[in-house]
Parts: sequence; structure tokens; C-alpha cells
Amino acid sequence: MLRSMSSRIRDLVLSAVRPVRVPDMEGSKMGWMQAGFILFAFAAPSAICGVPYAIGMAGLAGGVLLCAIITAASVKGALMLLQMKILFPECSTMSDLGLRVMGRKGQIWGNIIQLGNFCLFMPCAMRFCALALQGVGNGIPYFEGCTDYYVLTIAVVCLLTTQVRTFTNTQILSGLSLLLTFGLGAVQIVAAYKYEKHDKVPAQWFGNPTENVMDGFIKAMGGITIASWAYVPSFLTVELTSCMRNPEDFRKSILLSGALIFAFFVILGPWVVVRWGFDLGEVISITSGVDAWAPGNTLNTVFNIMQLMAVFISYMLDSVPLGRYCQKVFNPEFADTWSISDNLKYLSYTLPTFLLALFLCFALPSVNVLLDFTTAFTVPWSTQIYPAVLYWRLFAREDHPALLDSSPSESVPQRKNMTLRDKLLVAATLIVGCGNFAICLTKAVGYVSIAELRPPMQIGCGSWLIWSSTPKESM
Repeated sequence: MLRSMSSRIRDLVLSAVRPVRVPDMEGSKMGWMQAGFILFAFAAPSAICGVPYAIGMAGLAGGVLLCAIITAASVKGALMLLQMKILFPECSTMSDLGLRVMGRKGQIWGNIIQLGNFCLFMPCAMRFCALALQGVGNGIPYFEGCTDYYVLTIAVVCLLTTQVRTFTNTQILSGLSLLLTFGLGAVQIVAAYKYEKHDKVPAQWFGNPTENVMDGFIKAMGGITIASWAYVPSFLTVELTSCMRNPEDFRKSILLSGALIFAFFVILGPWVVVRWGFDLGEVISITSGVDAWAPGNTLNTVFNIMQLMAVFISYMLDSVPLGRYCQKVFNPEFADTWSISDNLKYLSYTLPTFLLALFLCFALPSVNVLLDFTTAFTVPWSTQIYPAVLYWRLFAREDHPALLDSSPSESVPQRKNMTLRDKLLVAATLIVGCGNFAICLTKAVGYVSIAELRPPMQIGCGSWLIWSSTPKESM
């Protein structure tokens, strides 16, 4: 059995650099509004919990401005992918477009940044679910505050959410995630209205009032990083377009989801920061000096219940394309019925990535560090840099091979030559993407290298503590 599992994992890794066709996400029945909700629900529940931190660290005006720039560049990146997807409707993943436009190197690049993000975000989402469960009421007394026990408690549910198979099957849950996300925002607004922060330090319009200049700079980069991963439409653009009744309507989905996430940065973030000051937790519920987030407080319990449900859905959405990819690698001829036999087969195909996520939850000293570096090396590349490079390569040359390998009888949408405006927008998206990468990497490196900013790190907990960055006598 171990040999068989090892063989499957090896096939999965090797397939990332081989031409592998992932089946369409099926159905072609989705409307643009449902697709927009899925785009929003993919990352928004976790991001909403960090919006006040983003605004507090980057400044009331600076945070909103930088969020607008990054979100606009992400929207443009997704729109560029959409235009290429319409031109090549047979492509069902971002890496398929890379293959058509740049050949094997484009496919490998696309697989690394997209599938790499899906694989490495899963343990982060699993840990977020565990922390939310830990925050419900006073927690489970028998666990004695050990988050690893909470991870084991929710692990089976996480595995089950990976079995939905297609985005068409996630529409109802994505709508629920939308309501939960609005609920998370509403709880923060109510909490900020009812409770004061005992150690409030007023926020600035730009930057933050941290005394140490370097610490303040790194914290500002941390705030901007949240805006970077709060909205990542390019990760799902090609896949979701394959589910649409009318693929061209997906433009509306992108604009709807982008407007929703930006509204939270404009309304929610400044409101909470004005009330509580700049010094807030990266997740709002860990903010010190606010009684609303005390264990057992009703608002805190409601907040964590909604967060738990919403992040479960995010985990599910993250696993859908990854699960499909694994299934195609392990069994391209999978019948894809809902029989007991096929259900068990599909479960076995998705098991390696689930086990990897579970292993990383326990083996890594900090999933916060994992999230930071995953963000830096996959998010700006997928949402801005990769789409801009593909778009430029495809449309800047009239004789590009990707436009010449179709027979004259095929009905291929005609493209127009790039105008000066098109070139400027592509260049701006690329520049924002490169700047976004530099910001995310600065935050990731800074939060590891500066002791005052470094998150708690340990492996194991309680009686089976293996290693901790904090000496036992001070814990």
C-alpha cells in the first residue's frame, strides 16, 4: 500500500511538468452571478478577517489606495486570461493557455504557480479552520489549547469537502459563503461600535506610527500583502469559464467579485481602524485590548462559527481544481459517476494532497510563514505577472504560432492588434505584479528575520511538544 501511495505521489509531481489535460469542470450551466460569488468566496472569508489590519498598517488612505491598485491589476489580469480563454475555448486550465501561447515552458510555469498555490494553501486553510473552532465558546477543555488536536477534529470534514468534484456543484455553498462573509464584516462593525480598545493608538493616513522605522515598514508591507491574496480571480478564471453558459459573461463575474472585495476595504477597514486604532491583529479576533474577542464572548463565538463555516468552503473551492488534476493524473479514464465505487476511487485520488496538507499542519513550525512565502511566490505571479506575459506574447506578434495552427475552416474569434492603450494596461499590470511580488517577499522575509515580528513557532504541543522557539520556562 505504501509503495502504491508513493508511486501515485511520484506521478503527481512528475505530471506537473508533463502535458496533462484536466477535464472541463463540467456542466456549462453556471450564470455569471454564481461564478462571481465563487470568485469572491475563494479567498474573501479569510481576507475579511484581516482587512482592518491591512488598513491599519498601510494607513487609512494608503491602505485603500494600494488595495485599489492591486485589485484593479488582478481584475485586469483575469480579464486578459478570459480573452485568451475565449480565443482558445479548448483550454481548461491556466497552464493550458500557457502551453498554447508559450509552449512547454508556459505550461510548466502555469502549473507551478497555480497548483503550487493550491497545494500549499490547503494546510493554511486547515489550520484556519482549527483556530476558528478553537475560538468557539471557551474551546474544548480536554484539548488544553493545543491547536493540533483541533486540526485532527476538523480533518475529516476537510477531506469530505474535496469530493464535490466540479465548480458547478459548489454554487449553493458559495452563496452561503457570501452571506457568511458579510456576516463576518457585520460582526466586526458591531464589535467596533460597542467595544473600545483599551490601548488604542490612532492610525495615520499613510503608513503606521510604529517607533522602529524598519518594523513599521515591514508591517506596512504585511498590510499590503493581505490585499494581494484577498482577491485572486486568475486562479479560477479559465476553470470557471469552462462552466459558464455564456463564457463572455464571465467579465461581469470578475467585475462583481472585484467590486465586492474592494467595498470591504473601503467601508469595513477604515471603520474598525478609526474606532480601534492601527495596532490590530492580522486576524481581527486576536486583537488585544478589545473585550469583544475575549473567550466566551457572544460576538467572538458567533464570529468564529461563521469563520469556521466560510473557511471550510474556501478549502473546498481550493481543492476542486487540484482534485480534478490529481484524478486526471491517476486515472484519465475515470467514469465520474456517483456510484460507491467511483466515490471511493475519487477519494483515493484526492488523498495524497490531503495527507500532504495534514502533514504540513503538524510538521511546519508556523503555517503563517508558509502562507507568507506561498503568497509571495504564487499570488502576484498568477494574478498579474503570468497573465500579462501571456497576453503580451500572444497579441504583440501577428505571426505567433498559437494563432496559426488552426485550420481556415475553424471558427476562431478574430483578434485586433494591440493599441497603445492595451500596451500601457498590460505594462501597468506587469509592473504592479512585480511590485506586488517584492512587497509580499519583503513581508515574508521580514517577519521571519526580525524577532519582534516573528510569529510563534513550534512543532507539537502539550505533553508531546517537539520543538518551540519560546523557552519552556517562559511559555
